[in-house]
Amino acid sequence: MKIANSRIALNLKDSGEIGVLLDRAHFWQGTGPLMILHYYDRQHPRKQTVALPSDTGFAFGTAGTPSLGARGELRVESRSNGLEVIGEFPSIGIRMAVDIALLDAGFSVRLNSDAIEERLPDLYRVLAVEILPQFGAARTGEPGYLTLPNWSGCQTFYNKTYPREVRQTIYSSNDQWENVCDMPVFGITRNHGTLCGLVAAGDYDAELICRLHWENDQANSVHPNLIYRWEQQDALLPGRREVRYFFTSPNDASGEGYVACGRAYREFLRSERGLQTWAEKETERPVVADYRDRFFLKIFMAYKDPQADGRGRYHATCTFDEVKQILEECLAMGMSRLAVMLVGWGRDGHDGMPPTRFPVDLHLGGEEGFRMVLEWCRDRDIMLGVHDSYGEGYACSPEFDLGDVIRHRTGEAWQGIIWSGGQVHKICPSVFVEKHTRRDISHLSALGVYGHHHIDAIGSFMTCHSHTHPLELRQDFTRQVSKMFRIARETMGSVSTEMPFGPYFADVDGFFHSYTDPSPWHRASPMGRFFLDRTVPLLQTAVHGSINCGESVGEHDDDPLYWLDLGLTPVWEVCAHPSESFGIPAFSSVAQTMLRIYNLYFGNDGLAVLLGQREILSRSEPAKLVSCTQYSGGIEVWVNRSKMPYNGISPGEFHVIRSKFIEDLR
Repeated sequence: MKIANSRIALNLKDSGEIGVLLDRAHFWQGTGPLMILHYYDRQHPRKQTVALPSDTGFAFGTAGTPSLGARGELRVESRSNGLEVIGEFPSIGIRMAVDIALLDAGFSVRLNSDAIEERLPDLYRVLAVEILPQFGAARTGEPGYLTLPNWSGCQTFYNKTYPREVRQTIYSSNDQWENVCDMPVFGITRNHGTLCGLVAAGDYDAELICRLHWENDQANSVHPNLIYRWEQQDALLPGRREVRYFFTSPNDASGEGYVACGRAYREFLRSERGLQTWAEKETERPVVADYRDRFFLKIFMAYKDPQADGRGRYHATCTFDEVKQILEECLAMGMSRLAVMLVGWGRDGHDGMPPTRFPVDLHLGGEEGFRMVLEWCRDRDIMLGVHDSYGEGYACSPEFDLGDVIRHRTGEAWQGIIWSGGQVHKICPSVFVEKHTRRDISHLSALGVYGHHHIDAIGSFMTCHSHTHPLELRQDFTRQVSKMFRIARETMGSVSTEMPFGPYFADVDGFFHSYTDPSPWHRASPMGRFFLDRTVPLLQTAVHGSINCGESVGEHDDDPLYWLDLGLTPVWEVCAHPSESFGIPAFSSVAQTMLRIYNLYFGNDGLAVLLGQREILSRSEPAKLVSCTQYSGGIEVWVNRSKMPYNGISPGEFHVIRSKFIEDLR
């Protein structure tokens, strides 16, 4: 059956194969099936799969039981706005209704909240539905790449000759934390353009199935798996599911395919998920623009050696007096546009005794020292705030309450790593947001802190099975953490966090790590080992013009154009006395490097100030380590990080061009 609009023609065959023609020139197809149903067979008992459609049942089953003949029957009906697809699995009593509708340059696949019907739930239960498996797949050896939502964006070329499959949870589950799968968007770029997929509803309970050189087709692909139950004994997860597909031609104005994916995701974030531009934020919170245009500098003050009981050796790496000395040196060198975040200022240093933070660490100068530095910074137009963490609790704290901790399905308390305060216990956000976050941020505000607040690593969305403070859905967890960010934002004027995760993009103003250079333990994950050829600025394309995407100077201090090339803003963390355990350098050892980076990006309204508020419109890579990025406002930036001249640009140099034509690309 066929449907069409002015740009898209879609044909769905009885076999489940789908074909899409963009602008009468660029054809995308899948070899079927349309979907794959994952269900739990309680007779045998095991997880099973069946394709829609399928002529023959391959599911395991004892002779004479319905399980043996499980197969999917497809019926397609035309509707005014698209197609209705009915999937019947008669022998196992499951039915699903799917809507396919055309978009301007694509189409959507939607399963409404009542789309799934289970007629024999005591025998067969829906677990998940794969949508358009291997649709648009490239064959090994083709030019092009997959765009995957890991780290800042993961690019995978079609040159692998060993079959691999990784099923990763969107918004990484705790056991996949190192994947940093932080966005619900993916892409397939081939000679005839780019396919961009977006899980627009149901993204909190979904996976991406990523394949390389797969089976006889040697397919390289990515497609979503929509989860209806994480465990067979669970209730069916409620709500609508929707996957959208967008297509661009090979000469699209976005340039690289990953930019087309980032732009599609940005439009979705702004129209449906509440992401604001800097200008929109500034009308509500004027101080946010001041934060945006400053060099973000953490000063690490104190910590304890990790020990299970939280009584490890204490180390002071920067007292309040030494904070003042570092900042005096910064000003003397001409570095005045600073947003300074104090790390380890609370009781027993960095993560030393949460949820207890006060009194301010007496070893460092206590509240008197804090107030002294705060007033000194205020008089010199330095924005001073703190780094903090609200999701961990340690038994060494007099406020620790095991009843506040997230509970596993087994009822056990959720524990994490051994850190400065001892054995981590993950406090449920339905508890800590009101019990600790609101209280302690108000305390900081009363001390006179205003302008910015930085919150440590947030990720790994989990459910809580406590009887007193349950969070039944992953989305329940994210809603509570969003509330935490809003409290910080509304009290302090702006807020940033350690790492990017899509559910919080509308809530934050910056990231300290954008993961353009994943750590060794990221690279050791299955996604890192098999799929990571290099990172690309998918994240930056999506949120530039709304969020500062930071990356540490310390990791790229010999490559000053790194941040300009990738749409980043430089950030750093220093102390007075080096912290070997955390790898944080003494300011005195890196001051000249910091000055060089500062002058390039923040001195005299430097590059970060010029570009920070603008959207990324396109990016092309005409040669290795050479890029051209076009920003809103008519600005084009050429960067040559190679060792060879390119088009009049010497190695290690950049050109900024202003053009009205670029603004018209919007």
